[in-house]
Amino acid sequence: MRTACLLVGMMALLVLDLSSQEASPPVLRGPYLGQSPPGATPEIFAPGIISRDSDFEHSAAVFSPDGTEVFWCTRRHVFSGSPDDGMQRLYFMKLVDGRWTEPQVAPFMDKVHQPVLRPVFSPDGNRLYLEFSSDPNAERDNDIYMVQREGDGWSEPVSVSPLINSPAMELLYSITADGSMYFGRDAYTRNEKVLVSRMVDGAFSEPEELGDAYNSPDTESMILVAPDESFMLVSQTTDGRSERVTVSYKRPDGSWTERIDTPLRSTGGFLALSPDGEYLFFLEEGICWMEASFINDLKPEYLK
Repeated sequence: MRTACLLVGMMALLVLDLSSQEASPPVLRGPYLGQSPPGATPEIFAPGIISRDSDFEHSAAVFSPDGTEVFWCTRRHVFSGSPDDGMQRLYFMKLVDGRWTEPQVAPFMDKVHQPVLRPVFSPDGNRLYLEFSSDPNAERDNDIYMVQREGDGWSEPVSVSPLINSPAMELLYSITADGSMYFGRDAYTRNEKVLVSRMVDGAFSEPEELGDAYNSPDTESMILVAPDESFMLVSQTTDGRSERVTVSYKRPDGSWTERIDTPLRSTGGFLALSPDGEYLFFLEEGICWMEASFINDLKPEYLK
């Protein structure tokens, strides 16, 4: 899987003249930056534009619900003398007058001097949730923040809720159609728990610890819950080295099926569905994408 994704990406890079691309960025139009849709084999997404050989990407590509914005995290090798040089930043592109803008750092990152990862949109697109990594001057380690849409821009980041952020490490996983947040606490330890905080009257409620369907003896590095909570993708490591992605489906009684292995073997701990549910974005040798049709194909017949 890794080799296939990398080879397709290399072929795409050969087609693109990257040196001229740096001098004169291509005009990008249409859904998903006008990129040719992938099939069942993973492909590098937007090579030379979002996935760049000179960068170190560290998230999936995350599109807004209306498909007009895309955010991703990357570390670029810049030497401006700023303390933020080489830090993992949040980049975005926006569809304006039928044309995608060039990649640029999200404006609300100006006052953020911590690495950022795991962007996730609210279902209405008016909030963007983010995870900020360790701050040596803070007591907490990996907290979840959000920015609110304000006209054509965004507010400054604020902590999402004292009910969610704690002295332990939180990992942002998914936001469902009703605004519920799935997240991990005490991440990367034996005490890790997956929880959900429901959105009630515009605010997050006391998180509820979830059961064995979400937690296993393995290490879960990412859990992607479908917007309607009908299925769940889990990126998990069984021996500290090999990673696999499984899918399970919610039964009518609210229980979950056993986890089923998918064709996807590695995601770098990041998963994101396209707004139309047709594609899955993930991290491999760069940011990749592929058809998400396997999710329905693997679904037990009695649940279809």
